[in-house]
Amino acid sequence: MARAISAEELAGHRAENDCWIAIHGDVYDVSSFVGEHPGGKHLLMDVAGYDGTAAFQTIHQKEIIDQKLPPGSKKGAISPSEQEKAKPPVKPNVSCLDWLKRVLPCF
Repeated sequence: MARAISAEELAGHRAENDCWIAIHGDVYDVSSFVGEHPGGKHLLMDVAGYDGTAAFQTIHQKEIIDQKLPPGSKKGAISPSEQEKAKPPVKPNVSCLDWLKRVLPCF
C-alpha cells in the first residue's frame, strides 16, 4: 500500500530541487525532471507542492509519467479529501494558446 501523503506534507516541497506534485491521486517527486520539462520548468513550478492534475491532464496522458520520471519518483498517495486541500490557489488555466504563449513568447 502506498504511503499516505497529506496536503500539508505536499506543500512542503515547492522548490526546484525539492519539487513534489500530486497527479491523479499519486504524489511524485519531479525534482530531477524540472530542468528537462519540454514546456519549461515554470509549468512544473506553477503546481509544485499542489495537486497538478488539472494542468497535467490538459496536455498529457497519465502513462507519460512512467516514461519520463525515473523509478522511485512516486512518493505515495494523497486521499481525495487531502487532494481537495492541495488544489492550487488559482486553478491552472492552460489552454493550447496559453501554453504556446509560454513556450513561444512571440506567439
